[in-house]
Amino acid sequence: MNYLVSRLTAGAYVIAVEDTFTWDGASYTNLYVLQRSGQTILIDTGLKQYQPAIVEALAKIGVTPEQVTHILLTHGHHDHVEGADLFGRAKKFVHHADLPLLTAPLAAQFVPYSPLTDENKLSADGVGDLDIIFVNTHSPGSVAIYDHISKALFVGDFFCYFGEALPEGELVTNSDYVRRGSCQYVAAQAAAGGAEFKHFIAGLSRLLGYQPDFFCTGHGVVLCDDIQAFIKNMWLSGTQSREANANSKKER
Repeated sequence: MNYLVSRLTAGAYVIAVEDTFTWDGASYTNLYVLQRSGQTILIDTGLKQYQPAIVEALAKIGVTPEQVTHILLTHGHHDHVEGADLFGRAKKFVHHADLPLLTAPLAAQFVPYSPLTDENKLSADGVGDLDIIFVNTHSPGSVAIYDHISKALFVGDFFCYFGEALPEGELVTNSDYVRRGSCQYVAAQAAAGGAEFKHFIAGLSRLLGYQPDFFCTGHGVVLCDDIQAFIKNMWLSGTQSREANANSKKER
């Protein structure tokens, strides 16, 4: 099975496994590794069929499955969850609203994130320097995770590049083409309207205050450099398109 491993910054890595099981088109499914004193944290775990590739990829960065201490899920869909049973010593977390998406044997391994005073923020017991933000798009319990150490923002499938080619074959990139395409996509979704976009733009607004160096999605390319501006531009594309669409309807 083909996979890619790239270092984001000290102690932070992306593993992208080519998905030949779930979808008709070519795609990568991403998981992420954070290493810090006494902890090795995985963000998402891929499909069960990925496990041999994941073990190989982890070995390239000097990690064994037994050394993984925590698993944090961005959401509960099977292509991000099934690999979790490989990590028998890890503490495993998911949003409570996505627990019903997990199969019964696997669900018993997970506990919900803990709520904080801000209703849109959560925590994983024993893990510091992470903000877990409820974005409630794509699944009932989708979250984004911001790591203050690596300055990586993990968004899962809240926004991703499923099925899209890697720019010039690079997994980690600052591609203007990808940025423009992302803003155009958000503008088109805003023009289409609907409840899903309303949830999406509310979730996106909760990420505006962060200053990430990396925009880490659930599938495909990882964007780097000036990510705060990129997120703001997507938000502006969506809100301006929505307002223009609303004004156009009023004029009819």
